[in-house]
Amino acid sequence: MTSHRRTVRYSALLLAGAVALAVTACSVKSNDDAKPSAGATTADAFPVPPAPATARGVTADSIKIGFVYPDLSKVKQFLDVDHGDYQAVFTALVDKVNKDGGIDGRKIVPVFGAVNVISPTGAQETCVKLTEDEKVFAVLGSLNAEDVNCYVRTHKTLVVGGDLTAERYAKAQAPWISDLRGGDELGQGLQLFIDKGDLTGKKLAIVAYRDDQPTLDKVVLPTLRAKNIPVTETGVLDADLTDPAAVSSQLNVFIQKFQSAGVNTVLLVGGSQARFPAELHKTSYRPRLLFASVNTAGSYVFGNRDTDLSELRDSLTLGQAANYTDPAVNTCLPTIEAAMPELKGKIIDPAFTPPKQPAWGTSVSVACRYLALFQAIAKKAGKDLTYKSFQDAAFSLGTFHVPTFTDAATYSRQTPNGNIPPRIFSWDPAKKAFLLATG
Repeated sequence: MTSHRRTVRYSALLLAGAVALAVTACSVKSNDDAKPSAGATTADAFPVPPAPATARGVTADSIKIGFVYPDLSKVKQFLDVDHGDYQAVFTALVDKVNKDGGIDGRKIVPVFGAVNVISPTGAQETCVKLTEDEKVFAVLGSLNAEDVNCYVRTHKTLVVGGDLTAERYAKAQAPWISDLRGGDELGQGLQLFIDKGDLTGKKLAIVAYRDDQPTLDKVVLPTLRAKNIPVTETGVLDADLTDPAAVSSQLNVFIQKFQSAGVNTVLLVGGSQARFPAELHKTSYRPRLLFASVNTAGSYVFGNRDTDLSELRDSLTLGQAANYTDPAVNTCLPTIEAAMPELKGKIIDPAFTPPKQPAWGTSVSVACRYLALFQAIAKKAGKDLTYKSFQDAAFSLGTFHVPTFTDAATYSRQTPNGNIPPRIFSWDPAKKAFLLATG
């Protein structure tokens, strides 16, 4: 079965405000007030980070790698979300690599970093452990938004994973490769909506989270302006997500203003996506929703499957096409099932995981994608494995099929994030899921 889903990292936690994302105020602007920065990002926005010919954590027969993932046991009191056992999945895949001879004869020495996702300092503590205490060569796995900065900027440590945007990458002080574009793909995604006629002739409003302001200003608004798509209203949510009352109050200001302005289509960008439809559900107002990320749209569905979800009628979202159940696409499937036979048939699209069951598809996808990508680049770098040789190899990797994704990535100096194209997914009320659109 071909389905979708960018890997769910921490976005499901937005539903309960369980992640500490500190913000302070809100704003709603008319289109006359919006003054976006100049155009969308281009290939020139990816300056090469420093990559010294050093190899901390590498010996003649080993490579020390840090594996990062969310410790979801910390949020069980707030939210029923379970991705399975990340450490067990990473271990199974590492064991297979090592059994097969390692990477150019070097065995992987794993160091695990479970992030306390409800602690304001959880990500920082994990970063310090892996970079300062363990002195790993590289960090792989699930990194939430700005958390990557601790590794690639502060501690100058190589990273594979995380939302690699042009803005963050320009500040990196170590090699960084990923398969996620962190919103930079929205220029392409919006063009897909435009080509389908989903934005033309509509009274459009945009809701964004404060942390997503660069994406709004540098990608979304310039793209719409270049295509002569007017924006009736823009609402920037700037409330502490751990304060549900404040979030609800501010989003209701947006809803009332949008309804008064006759808005019939709302584009949801970034952190707003999980909370805005929840507030909309409480009203009779039903504009069409266009989500910028299938990841967050899916997390909203996950947390509200017991409701009628009428607010999602005819809604669309953008994401990367994936297949979790075909071993030719999810190449780690045989390895995981051999190591943990009890998982046979349970590693599926997280969107279709039954309630109260672990979404093993998430942890398997994260572990498989980033270890496979690291392995391919490190092999290409050869025996002389350093930050420089790794980065040079990444820039010359070219076309690469990241496991679970059905569209190929392309790695070069201009595309350290793989440049995997976005696809449109449409809401299926019968299956209560966003499915890859056809045609």
